[in-house]
Amino acid sequence: MKIKITTTVVSSMLLAACISAEAGSRHSHDGHQGKAEFEFALIGDTPYGVLPGTDYPQFERLTAEINRERKLRWVLHAGDIKAGSTPCSDAMFYDRLERYNQFRAPVILTLGDNEWTDCHRLAAGEYQPLERLDKLREVFYPEPGIVTLGGRSMRVNTQAEIPGYESFPENVWWQRHGVLFSAIHVVGSSNALAPFAEGSAAVRTEADDAEVAARIDAAVAMLDLVFAKAQAEDAPGVFIMIHANPGLERGQRGTEDREGFVEFLTALEQHTKAYDKPVVLAHGDSHYFRIDQPPLVNDGFIDNFTRVETYGSSHVHWIRVRVNPRSEQVFSFRQELVEGNGE
Repeated sequence: MKIKITTTVVSSMLLAACISAEAGSRHSHDGHQGKAEFEFALIGDTPYGVLPGTDYPQFERLTAEINRERKLRWVLHAGDIKAGSTPCSDAMFYDRLERYNQFRAPVILTLGDNEWTDCHRLAAGEYQPLERLDKLREVFYPEPGIVTLGGRSMRVNTQAEIPGYESFPENVWWQRHGVLFSAIHVVGSSNALAPFAEGSAAVRTEADDAEVAARIDAAVAMLDLVFAKAQAEDAPGVFIMIHANPGLERGQRGTEDREGFVEFLTALEQHTKAYDKPVVLAHGDSHYFRIDQPPLVNDGFIDNFTRVETYGSSHVHWIRVRVNPRSEQVFSFRQELVEGNGE
């Protein structure tokens, strides 16, 4: 089944920062060199329910199927590398690193709540979330911008190269045939504002609140940067990936029930309207495959905005994203159901 969706003045300082970061990073991208179509895979919330060193045939089948698609440029993972009820151990992190490195194509991962935000839970090991976040960055982003995951590495531009945002190696952007892509760290559990579990040895501190504020600021700054570059270069389209489902399917409700997401969604709405070319927001979190055009915050339907949510949890499938920079729609999507991996 194939589903196809039609889909400010920018700060000179932001654009200068973007250009400076790219120049200093030694990253190569092809920008506007050619307009050929290309494809990539989108996954998320997987593998669930499997402990380190344990066989997980569903994920192995998913990996094998994607690996047979030799023309895929990369694999995007929208976060949640484990279930919320499994331990947030070092062994778990390295197990997932090994599994993701089985993909032949480069893998770009954004972090989810299950692997750090929710690690205070009793079943997850009662860890302090910020300590787990530090470990995740050590394991999955050892050389920011230079080494992605997967069998082939791909250079990307990282926010960590911009003064003031050195703590965010996971926030990245890159470009192919003029189209801009970005992975931005925005997680479920109200973007890490949800209370800690009762009875847990982990205790929420002011540092946890300060982390949320800093990460929201970094996320908005990433949007500013990406859209500044898109406007300046007349990019054909923009594709943004986060982990959290910010509740877009609830309809136009302003800031109600948007705790942790208001600033990000407001910035995304403003940029999308000003850009007026196809913008896709991809996310995971709620394990419900969908492609739609929901409202963001204030202005209802925006005709150049599309949301795509990945499969996840027990439904271990993937989405093929085709990018045609010469098309007015730019992005199209196709479900890829892996036989034996759930309905």
